[in-house]
Amino acid sequence: YNCSHDEFLQTFTRGKYQGVVANYLSFNTAQSTGHFLDRAKLFEECTGGIINFAEATDIADDAITDIGSASSTGAELYDAYLMIYSFSSEASSLGLLETLNDRIRSSNSLLQYEDIFPKVRTMGEYRKDGKTNIDLLMADGDFFVPVVRIDLLERDNKPLPHTWEDVVELAKFYNGTDLNDDGISDDFGLCIYPSTGSGFNDAWIPELMYSTWATTDQTKGIQQGFFFDEETFEPRIGNGFEKAMNIWKDLWANSADGCITSNFVEGRCAIGLAPPGCWKGVFVNSDQGGVARRNKDGSVMRDENGEALWRPRMKDGSYAEPYRLKPFGSLEIVDRVTDEFVECKPGTCPKGERIPSASRLASDDRAKVLADSPHVGKLINRVPFYWSGGYGTGIRKSADPLAKDL
Repeated sequence: YNCSHDEFLQTFTRGKYQGVVANYLSFNTAQSTGHFLDRAKLFEECTGGIINFAEATDIADDAITDIGSASSTGAELYDAYLMIYSFSSEASSLGLLETLNDRIRSSNSLLQYEDIFPKVRTMGEYRKDGKTNIDLLMADGDFFVPVVRIDLLERDNKPLPHTWEDVVELAKFYNGTDLNDDGISDDFGLCIYPSTGSGFNDAWIPELMYSTWATTDQTKGIQQGFFFDEETFEPRIGNGFEKAMNIWKDLWANSADGCITSNFVEGRCAIGLAPPGCWKGVFVNSDQGGVARRNKDGSVMRDENGEALWRPRMKDGSYAEPYRLKPFGSLEIVDRVTDEFVECKPGTCPKGERIPSASRLASDDRAKVLADSPHVGKLINRVPFYWSGGYGTGIRKSADPLAKDL
């Protein structure tokens, strides 16, 4: 048994779960939670416990069919499920789901449950008999997270992108150029998730535009909507909507698929915009992951000494891990009365933040070497956009105790 991969695994007795098998009903695993598979392999190497993954065809119904309902007994083939919270309330009311409070409490130094986005956290909670039961451990990863090739910005004396206009400018600058030194000028300014042809995820294409629209039309946080007029419920199709559409009209022409291809990990994208799960392979196990030119089987191309043939490098020679950014924002927002754009100021952007100069960044911030943004000192309205969600992991209460522990 090998428990040396990280500190968490080192807390387990080697072979602790030898002979124990848990069956997990997942959904669209390769794209939604591909890192679960990698983690399960490491866990098996350490403890001997095996987690079998099965794919649901309908995430809304398949878990309920297995766990049971008031009108039918479940097949109980699986011990745990990836579920949608809105379809779990009946199972919670019937006591068919394991209440996770004690498990979370005992592992909270690792889980940091209170750090889950509050609105998402409550989706997995069920109030019963005067108590709040945590029946689903919710995932709050469905925010669009931007990353950028910081080595390109350093090389070309470019600042970090802050606004959507900055993103358009960089995407146009880098699209159709050679970004991974393979001698072919066919790489992409922006790699996005999702895209047409990506199966289950096709439905999320509008959310990319919504994430841009929100930055001009939502200034007061999640209690303020921006899709409809609060009084008339008429769609708010105005200047903010038009600007977002035009932004994506430009970006779409300078972009390519990100998550469902190897474009980003092969160094063919200047900017990436996707949920965090897309970037797992970029930041985890960088010897095999990270950004590098790759063979057809996905492995890293290496020279005769076993070193990666190419990786993005900073001017000091260090590996240029893609730089994670705050959500892109807007320097102007829509006046709700006039539908005209106004400058983002303390009165109009109560949640706005000042764009700092590179010299004001933390000493260990890799962006300190970059040029200053032309927007330094200006207020920007950033809106972390929760584009999907409602997914959480639940455990069947009647499952074998050892399988539940696994």
